[in-house]
Amino acid sequence: MPDSARRPLVSILGDSISTFEGCNPDGFDVFYEGERRRMTGVERVCDTWWRLVVDAIGGDILVNGSFSGSMVEGAGFPAASSVRRVAALSRDGMDPDIVIAFIGINDYGWGGPANQAAGRGRAVPDAAPACEERTARFAADDAAAAFGTAYGIMLGRVRAAYPDAQVWCCTLCPGRLADAQETTFIRRLRGVDVRAYDDAIRLQASDHGCRVIDLASFGLDYEAVDGTHPTARGMRQLASMAVRSMARQGMPVNATCASELDAAFEGDDMHTKDACDRDDCLDCPFARATGNTWSLVCEKDL
Repeated sequence: MPDSARRPLVSILGDSISTFEGCNPDGFDVFYEGERRRMTGVERVCDTWWRLVVDAIGGDILVNGSFSGSMVEGAGFPAASSVRRVAALSRDGMDPDIVIAFIGINDYGWGGPANQAAGRGRAVPDAAPACEERTARFAADDAAAAFGTAYGIMLGRVRAAYPDAQVWCCTLCPGRLADAQETTFIRRLRGVDVRAYDDAIRLQASDHGCRVIDLASFGLDYEAVDGTHPTARGMRQLASMAVRSMARQGMPVNATCASELDAAFEGDDMHTKDACDRDDCLDCPFARATGNTWSLVCEKDL
């Protein structure tokens, strides 16, 4: 960390939730651009969760190295465990003082790189083994463990590249369709509970001397336009939880910013719940989509 005379430089390692038009490295796929900015209400960079967090902790963005559709696990770029993704967190000879990693929802959604490759996901690494195209079905039994191994590789590379940086790892957080009165998030899409991925993040963060922004522990949903990608309100909700978590662990935060972010939860009960006891959601009539254009939305209570 820098001395108190300089604002800390922060880099973000994420997926589509953390992208924004004009803010990611050249060649990195972006979700929040064009019509999607208007559709979600995330129209300015100051509407994003990551910019809100960086402002609240008094930092400056160095690099947002997020890539839409990317997983942690995979055979090279754009997987977040790849050397190139980690190297992209520095710029112009400057290294980050803080790295915030918020990634893993695509690992959960696909159930592993084999499904991602067979389903022809948009962020399949070029080095992925060739395979026949098919509809993604069940996750492998060891999918969460394999994710944890890849997450550990990612953190090991971040630690080696930026040994003086604080590294913060976000657990996954359930999104809720805008205007829905109850949880819509699917917790066992392909037969592996999303909480196993959160446990893997916590374990790897501990093993690599990193801190955890435990979004899952708040027990709250965030508002999402499609069940995954935050609206402007959802961005503020994610930022609220992240800032509160960091503050509890000693990170100085702007109290006014934190209070303003907390207001994003007013007016609705955003407490999450497990709305279903199925072991998986494949072939369930209430699951919005479970194949290669999967969605983490259960429509049972809509």
